[in-house]
Amino acid sequence: MNNYRFPDGAAIVFGGSGGLGGGVVDLLSKSGTDVAFTYLTNKEAAEKNIAMVEANAQRGMAECVDLLDLDQVENFVAKACEEFGRIHSVVFATGPFLHILPIMDADPDVFYKTLDTDIKGFYHVVRACVPALREGGGGSITALTTAAIHKYISTDGLSSIPKAGVQHLCTAIAREEGQHGIRANCVAVGLIAIGLSQEIDSPPGGILDQWMQQVPLARAGAPVELFDTVVFLASENAGYITGQSLPVDGGYSA
Repeated sequence: MNNYRFPDGAAIVFGGSGGLGGGVVDLLSKSGTDVAFTYLTNKEAAEKNIAMVEANAQRGMAECVDLLDLDQVENFVAKACEEFGRIHSVVFATGPFLHILPIMDADPDVFYKTLDTDIKGFYHVVRACVPALREGGGGSITALTTAAIHKYISTDGLSSIPKAGVQHLCTAIAREEGQHGIRANCVAVGLIAIGLSQEIDSPPGGILDQWMQQVPLARAGAPVELFDTVVFLASENAGYITGQSLPVDGGYSA
């Protein structure tokens, strides 16, 4: 059992049915906190993750929420506060499918939709959660971004450009809400052996090979290495860390 510390109340994970978000939900509940999470289409995975939380002797709540609908996000946060008393940690672990191509080859509508999904979606999350965190006496916001923000890799613009907006929104929250006891950090994700990186159709010599050639540790990250970092930053163990973007990328961005 790990030693991550959380106060009474619940953590919220936006995107808790996917591979990355589900792993975070699992570790949060193993760390002794109740967890509420959202999903968009995969109800079956959400139900399995609720059972997983309960198997870890914690309470769980899952709801289908479209992050582009502010009313839905606010209603979900209000339900979580009513159910668990307060929320203390927020994790943003969702994002659109990765389109790997030169930025000038991207369809404008796909580019606009990607910006909306990441930046508008995350804005709705902080818009709904910051007042709840204030009311509860503070807490944390942790957003999963990409290591390509720190070191761009060709054809990855549809990931790194919107995630850079997420990072700067985190910085704004860290600067402006620290007085209310609210921390905000990013985990800049590198090549992890789970989640969207496993769905990329990358031929030999493609983006995955390019990425791996620049990783000093010469391997993909294990999922638990990412989950541990996210839950650490969300927990009270990281109580003096805010406004940071921590790469979990095997040294790629060094």
